[in-house]
Amino acid sequence: MLHTIDTLSKNPSYILFLLSCLILAGCSAERNNPLSKAYHNTTARYNGYFLAKEKLEAIEKSIQDQTVYDYNRPLPIFPPIDSATYKAHAADLEDVIKKASFPIQYHPNSKWIDDSYLVIGKVRFYELNFPEAAQTFRYVNSTGKDRHVKHEALVWLMRAFLKLGETDNAWQVSEFLRKERLNRDNARELYLARAEYHLMQGDTAAVIENLDLSLPNFTERDDQSRVRFSLARLYQDRGQSKEAYQQYSRILRRNPPYDLGFFSRLYLGQVSELDDAQDLNRIAGYYQKMLRDEKNTEYRDKIYYEMAVFERRQQHYDKALQNIEQSLKTPGSIPNQKAYTYLLAGQIYFENLNKYDLAQAYYDSAVQVYPQQAIEYEQVLERRNVLADFTKQYNTIQLQDSLQQLAAMSEGERLAFVQNIVQQEEEMRQQEQARQLEQDKQRKARRAQEQQAAVTVGGRNNPNAALGAGNTGGVFYFDNPAAMATARSEFVRRWGDRPLQDNWRLLSRGEIEGGQDEAVAMEAPVESAAEAETEESRSARLQTQVETYLQNIPTTTLAIQQSEKLLEDAMFRLANIYSQKLNSPDQATATYEKFLQRFPQSEHAAEAHYSLYLIYSRAGSEQKETYYAKIKQQYPNTIYAKLVDDPNYMSQNALDNIKAHALYDSAYAQYELGEYQQATTLLKELSQVYPLNDIPDKVAFLHVMITARSERPELLQQQLLAFKQQHPSSPLTPRADELLKRYQDLESKQQLRQEAPAPPTAQLTDERTPEQRVNNSIALASARERNAALQQQRPATALPIPDTTATNRPDTTATTQVGTPLDVAAVAQDTATAQAPAVQPPAADPLAYTNAPDSAYYFVMLYPTEHAAFKDIEAKYEKYNNTYFRNQKLMLDQQPFDVNRGVLLLRAFPNMKEAQAYNIKQKAPQSPIGKIRGVEFITFAISSDNWQKLLQKKDVEEYLNYFRTNN
Repeated sequence: MLHTIDTLSKNPSYILFLLSCLILAGCSAERNNPLSKAYHNTTARYNGYFLAKEKLEAIEKSIQDQTVYDYNRPLPIFPPIDSATYKAHAADLEDVIKKASFPIQYHPNSKWIDDSYLVIGKVRFYELNFPEAAQTFRYVNSTGKDRHVKHEALVWLMRAFLKLGETDNAWQVSEFLRKERLNRDNARELYLARAEYHLMQGDTAAVIENLDLSLPNFTERDDQSRVRFSLARLYQDRGQSKEAYQQYSRILRRNPPYDLGFFSRLYLGQVSELDDAQDLNRIAGYYQKMLRDEKNTEYRDKIYYEMAVFERRQQHYDKALQNIEQSLKTPGSIPNQKAYTYLLAGQIYFENLNKYDLAQAYYDSAVQVYPQQAIEYEQVLERRNVLADFTKQYNTIQLQDSLQQLAAMSEGERLAFVQNIVQQEEEMRQQEQARQLEQDKQRKARRAQEQQAAVTVGGRNNPNAALGAGNTGGVFYFDNPAAMATARSEFVRRWGDRPLQDNWRLLSRGEIEGGQDEAVAMEAPVESAAEAETEESRSARLQTQVETYLQNIPTTTLAIQQSEKLLEDAMFRLANIYSQKLNSPDQATATYEKFLQRFPQSEHAAEAHYSLYLIYSRAGSEQKETYYAKIKQQYPNTIYAKLVDDPNYMSQNALDNIKAHALYDSAYAQYELGEYQQATTLLKELSQVYPLNDIPDKVAFLHVMITARSERPELLQQQLLAFKQQHPSSPLTPRADELLKRYQDLESKQQLRQEAPAPPTAQLTDERTPEQRVNNSIALASARERNAALQQQRPATALPIPDTTATNRPDTTATTQVGTPLDVAAVAQDTATAQAPAVQPPAADPLAYTNAPDSAYYFVMLYPTEHAAFKDIEAKYEKYNNTYFRNQKLMLDQQPFDVNRGVLLLRAFPNMKEAQAYNIKQKAPQSPIGKIRGVEFITFAISSDNWQKLLQKKDVEEYLNYFRTNN
């Protein structure tokens, strides 16, 4: 032993080696002694986790710095990430995972494992792999030992759920953390995540509340200023100017980044109190000072926009429009600024000046460039569509009025008038050419300088600026919707609403639908600007233009009638737009009255009287009594005469229509069996008991078919002519034309019968078995139910809609008498298919659900009727659909389903895909049921046929199982 000690004392290197072995043995990953813990904790932290965390923070800062903010709206709560963001940082993110994996692999007993997994989860989040990120955050929460790390993982889990659209799960995480004590950083991030959640829900008040709660928890001044800016914008949008002013002021006191400070100063003028002229002058001078500041060069378009908002606030609409014009022609670098400028101009023309044609032009321009992810995009799009319809009807009226005035002139006056117009156009064209040449010269002189200033303003690329370069002296023509709207109106007035196509001058405006367009007006080829046009070619071109104008003037009786019909329909639709879409009762009243004065016998006259009755009723005017009397006297047998006495008549009439359909189906079945007398009796009963049924054309045409097979031919001709006169818009009219043409052909060939047809037994043989007849009866009942559901889709003021259900029927062969192979009765039998009830092939279970194409599809919600969450649910869905689905014109129906549950039915969708898409969107925050928690209710999509079967079965689970299996 002494010898060993003596040997070691003489070999110090050996001692060091021995100590190293002892240390390494003590630091094994399997050991848990203090020395081992200290080694692994230190190595895991500084050789792995610290490096991964630092690099991830650098990536996050890079994403933040590269984000281009739209200061016209609240800033995003978290920097937006997408596939482009991921690809730009893919290599760095992968390196972060490698660094964070080092402690997990080599130091599993260190205390930095939870933190490393948390970093990996964040990387997965930035890689857009949200499911795997959520799984990682769950793992950290379930296995972690540090409560702050677990809290941070739960906050990120909430963000991952929001990205996945799992808002219920996100809210559950938020509620769990509400009971926990969080540190400052986690509390801040939780409030921001909650704000993001409520933003998705459309709850602005809750967004404001959570943003405000997050402010005291910030340590970075610039990050706090960005949240304050969003808070200020939300206050400003809600009209809370005082609160917005306070937030903007606090931003400016903390020396924010230049962009943030500029926009805070800019909006400060909009929320300032304007008590007197001195305040107005101060704000106006403030904007002028900002314009003169060279540092604001890239923001001048935005300054002009805010000046327009300021002038509109003072009701100086002309000055506002002048500033809008300046904004549009000024290049800038703010995202979507042109969209907001177009929209402001459209709002001024629409809401303040009531110039709907100009408003339509600006709304159309706004929709082209408006951010589609914006909440208000659908509203902007809808208003654009309404105004487009308005402009179309308005231009049609102007055009047809002008053409009819020209038609009323003598031929000489008409020719002189058109020649004068063409000459004026030629002079304007020459002036425009001269002006364009002068502008081209000026533009070339300063193009290089302006393009350089516009494209690289503030060191940023601005692809939109190049388009505006060279137009500082005036708005670029195609950026000026007012000029384009005026030009289009003039074009439509003179040339008609032509499609966009080459050589449009060579094509007739009255083109044949089959595509057999003929060139009816020839024009000399258009020469280039550099080539001089000879006097001869110029005269030929002008003469061609005169002839083109003349040929479009309605001079024949048929052309005048067509022009009058276009004018009639356009004026009625324009009045409806004023009344129902633009909420302009005065304009609607004037247009309806002008319409009735000019077209007192119109097919729309009854509805126009009823619309005027409703307008005067809402206004509380005694004039409503005048229209009440006119409706009762002039249109006593219309639906409008019933509605003025009973506003709820439509719901009762729907039940009557179901019964009317049942009678019609019975009559048709008797007709097929050859029991013509019984079929006629049933049709008479239908017309007497239900005079306002919605299938009068089908009833009349079945009378025609019975006559064709049981009466003399002369009576058939009379009924066909009467049918065409009484039901000109029926889908059965082409069938009537076919019958009438066949009748005339037979009459010209002297092949018509002189007597009534033989008894039915000699003509028809029903080869169906009793089982088939029973199945057909069941199918007829299904058709009645489906037709009844379809009838409930139409608006309360709509005219009755004919039932156009086209279905198959059993093969019942009609035999004709010898010598009359072209008998009208045979044609009538073939024509019967067009109005036959729905007859399905025999089926083992008549109530079995099917995937057969249907005419309508529904969204259905079954809910507990007594629960407070579903109080006023119908009104909530009315508002929701008017906001997000107005173009689909969905109708609501609320009824009991069983003892404890009610049904909310939305109809009708054209296909299952759209119905199912609507059902999926009910999980979104803005849905009336998107926030309901802890209540059991069911939503699903279903075809109208399957819905009728479900009502009979009352087994919802069976249908849901069928749907999951077959869709």
